[in-house]
Amino acid sequence: MDFEPYEAAYPPRQLPPGALVTRIGPSPTGKAHVGTALQAVINRALADGSGGAFLLRIEDTDRERFVEGAVEDLLAALDWLGIRPDESVACGGKYGPYVQSERLPIYQAAARRLVESGHAYYCFCTPERLESVRLAQQAAGKPTMYDRHCRNLGSEQVEARLASGEKAVVRLKVPDDTEIAFDDLVRGRIAFESQTIDDGVLLKSDGFPTYHLAVVVDDHLMRVSQIIRGEEWIPSTPKHVLLYQYFGWAMPRIAHTPILRDMSRRKLSKRSGDTSITGYRVQGYLPEGLRNFLTRIVWPHPEGKDVYDHAEFVRLFKPEDLPNTGPIVDPQLLDFINGQYLRRLSPEPLYTATVDYLQFLLDLDQDITFESYHPAAPIKHTLTRSELEAFYGAFSADPAYSERVLMLEPERYKRLSDIVLNTGFFFGALFRPVDPKLLAKPLGSAEQVEALLDEYLKLYQPDVPQAEWEQSVRDLAHQAGVKDGKLFMTLRIAITGREQTPPLFEVLTILGGDEVQRRLELAAAMPVSS
Repeated sequence: MDFEPYEAAYPPRQLPPGALVTRIGPSPTGKAHVGTALQAVINRALADGSGGAFLLRIEDTDRERFVEGAVEDLLAALDWLGIRPDESVACGGKYGPYVQSERLPIYQAAARRLVESGHAYYCFCTPERLESVRLAQQAAGKPTMYDRHCRNLGSEQVEARLASGEKAVVRLKVPDDTEIAFDDLVRGRIAFESQTIDDGVLLKSDGFPTYHLAVVVDDHLMRVSQIIRGEEWIPSTPKHVLLYQYFGWAMPRIAHTPILRDMSRRKLSKRSGDTSITGYRVQGYLPEGLRNFLTRIVWPHPEGKDVYDHAEFVRLFKPEDLPNTGPIVDPQLLDFINGQYLRRLSPEPLYTATVDYLQFLLDLDQDITFESYHPAAPIKHTLTRSELEAFYGAFSADPAYSERVLMLEPERYKRLSDIVLNTGFFFGALFRPVDPKLLAKPLGSAEQVEALLDEYLKLYQPDVPQAEWEQSVRDLAHQAGVKDGKLFMTLRIAITGREQTPPLFEVLTILGGDEVQRRLELAAAMPVSS
């Protein structure tokens, strides 16, 4: 089939002047990466800011790396992030299909057009021959490139070999002694000498296109006008420039974003921790917080803000603002920004967000490891699914009580996971007897701990003013000849099981007299070890 009918089926879009059509084209090879989230946030903003359209295309032509469920994970991750495309495999659109494996006839027709126009050619080289050429080039210290063995085969010979069923790929015909250049909105003019560009494969012998052919054909037919993609594609761009020239199409504006880097300035990867969008959700980040963070590391706000409404980014951002050096994924900055968004939530929305988060974790049906950044090594804490289920049951049983807990020093929470890890002691159903060694730690004497807890039980009264309560503890410490702080810490550990909590009096107030009494009695009856 000729290519012209396909072009006719994808007419120009009817959009306002200056409107941008943007896209992301992730490959379904695993869980959606935070780098994909960054590209999605940028492209969605450019479309919204210009009154254009943002589309999601699934680039699944590399069937060997295809991972079942990856598309569903991507759609769920972007939906959670609040970055929803105008056109996609999920919502459809006039310029689909939006899955490349469903567009094979289009690419095959495009490849035939290139061959017929003399800009591409059939190659019959076997994998064995290609490997032999590669090894010989390596031994000679030369760049490994196709040696153009089939570039000048006659048309009759080609037709005869194809008719006999011989397998062939279609390769791009790169011109000799030519400079191939393009203007990058971030990096300026970038030029390559054509002798450094391989006659790359455009169409494989199984009829599937490579990235180079598919992305150019799709961007043209879907009328994409602005391409934002990672800098790893810069070496491939000269091939795309040639394809646009060979087809006679206008090339979209293009900008390459730098690769995200970790705190060691290495490429952000699995060795940096879980870098999937879902992984950030598991760690307890809000979609608004993660979205703000991603824009912040690639775009300086004109007023120097770290935290700002996303509408400001949409209104002010331009592709030219992107950096040309790798932004650092700084977990401390992310925690700060996310903490600011958590602090904006009033009790009821924060409670709802926490319950939804817990339900998400439970739906994963696995133990969850929470990580926090430390320069030496991540600090990890794992909760089993049964522990998460117990917390969910206790936290959701009395919403009004849980909201009171959440509003006690909410600035302590940087992530939703902080709530899960640090508020369990407020719930009687989750409280466990205190570690005897921890209980003895402040005073250093098991006998003194037991005696002071017994004495405190005699004088403890709920619902007294804070000043009166504090004075009673100080009086008891003075009578026993111990420092006030050590007795306060002993009571804190006895009642909460922790050395670090919100102010103790406020904790007592929330827990209530009966629960405090119960915990004190448990601690007093416990054999304390020094």
